[in-house]
Amino acid sequence: MELSSEAKAFEELVRQGGDPRAAAVSVCVGLGIPPAEAHRRVRDAEPLFADLGPDEEETLALFLDLSYVFVVDRRLDAREQEIHDLLGRTVGAMGAVRSGLGHSLHRWLRTGELTRSYLSLARGNQVKATGDPSVYWSALVAAGELLGHDGGEQESLAQARAHCRCMAAQHCAAQQPVEPTE
Repeated sequence: MELSSEAKAFEELVRQGGDPRAAAVSVCVGLGIPPAEAHRRVRDAEPLFADLGPDEEETLALFLDLSYVFVVDRRLDAREQEIHDLLGRTVGAMGAVRSGLGHSLHRWLRTGELTRSYLSLARGNQVKATGDPSVYWSALVAAGELLGHDGGEQESLAQARAHCRCMAAQHCAAQQPVEPTE
């Protein structure tokens, strides 16, 4: 897994002889995370620092990154929050989430990368046998409509919306009770 630029900055500070905890706080503050929140995040990650050995800066940077220490939470407006909630409902309807996808979605939703999350969820059919495809696809249709037009993703969004509508229609029809014929 490739390190984020934030984790790379942390790694470089530690390699230059910096205290790992202070380096983590510095990176967080440099990203715009308030100092009190930066210190709390580093305290919460304390077990990761305990076993740091020589030349393990990259490993620690990776674990801090995977623990979301360096994630800058984006404040969402009302429309974005509604999209966020619909995407959360989509994830809940999957039945199970692959760990890599789950990690990415969690980060993207925290950082407000709603279009990226939507496009990832709209790709293919990721609903497991224990999931609810009608909820999954209907929530994606609603989220897609709210996303509007993202300048750089126009074509991808249009294709994803069409795919989600088609899948929602199929699963809605599958949910309809079959009337007995006489």
